[in-house]
Amino acid sequence: CNCRLHYYIMRFTVAAIAVAVTSIAAASAFSAIKSRTRASSAKHQHFSVPNELLESTTCDCKDELVLAVQLALEAGKNMTKHYDSKGTADENMGDLQINTKMNDADFATAIDVENETYISNEILKKFPGHAIIGEESTGTGTIPPLTYEPTWIIDPIDGTTNFASGLPLSCVSIGFCRDGKPYMGVVFAPMTNELYIGVQGHGAYRNGIRLLGCSGEKATKTLSHSVVNFEFGY
Repeated sequence: CNCRLHYYIMRFTVAAIAVAVTSIAAASAFSAIKSRTRASSAKHQHFSVPNELLESTTCDCKDELVLAVQLALEAGKNMTKHYDSKGTADENMGDLQINTKMNDADFATAIDVENETYISNEILKKFPGHAIIGEESTGTGTIPPLTYEPTWIIDPIDGTTNFASGLPLSCVSIGFCRDGKPYMGVVFAPMTNELYIGVQGHGAYRNGIRLLGCSGEKATKTLSHSVVNFEFGY
């Protein structure tokens, strides 16, 4: 009996050590991925509005664009504290104050709400006559109609599920509409250090470098050579 007891204790101890080692390795790998992601992209940072847009005589939203970039960057900084603590002893999921919307896969965190409140308040300080449609302020209610007045559309954390899980693929999205149509958009992904800017009739940029247009051989890709993503969330 004693031999069998010792045998089971030994097996349990080995299993516990294996689990501990696996957990440590996973946490270390996760931290290494985050460090490599930031280090590899930091040298490519060009977090400003391209001169081509600022100097253009036909870009009619320069003030709005500059503000959108500033707000996206600040809201992105607000996300990094959770990202940096994920998988460490400093992590506290309670700080996120997760609130479910329509189902368990559709939820918002306290940082979603903080980001949207901050962005909305700053917009109204500079453009008090503009309308704002925010994901969190709208919630599960009816989405306000898009009118011909200048309107901002905000997703304070686009990819909340990824954000709450510590996955780097999430961002701040800020759009601006004129005459009932999308005119300008800014997206900032803090964990990959990528700032995307697009203006109607002026193309799109990533970290200050113009993106390829949807024409020509380089921009042509067949479905068999593409990556297609979808989810079963909601």
